[in-house]
Amino acid sequence: MRFEAFTMKNLMLIVSIGAGLMMLLTGLPVWAHHSLTATYDVSKQITLKGKIVEVSLRSPHSIFLVEAEDNQGVAQMWSIEGGAAGQFAKQGVTKDTFKVGDPIEIIANPARNESSYRGRLIKITRTTDGKSWGGRAGETVD
Repeated sequence: MRFEAFTMKNLMLIVSIGAGLMMLLTGLPVWAHHSLTATYDVSKQITLKGKIVEVSLRSPHSIFLVEAEDNQGVAQMWSIEGGAAGQFAKQGVTKDTFKVGDPIEIIANPARNESSYRGRLIKITRTTDGKSWGGRAGETVD
């Protein structure tokens, strides 16, 4: 009888520790997520005209690497952060929608750090056919 009680105590302790660890680990992605308004100046907009270098549709944010000129006319590599892959999928964007070298125009919120070539996507337009997509869930631009 004493052996069974000891085993039940151990089992309850293991289950409690496991449940506590699961709660801690599921909270980690929330801690890692950043505020868009801390990174980007949402009161400003920039327009970039350039070409696609790379597209990474993923969650929580997709990334568009774009070669476009800065204010001085010098070609720079811009990292444009967009919505999650699922948000783009609802707008019909797939991994095949954009090809490396596609000419595009992007409207974005610039990074707060003015020396950083980053932006938060508001709208992207493929200039060869005028098709455009928005950066917010469910937004239909074109």
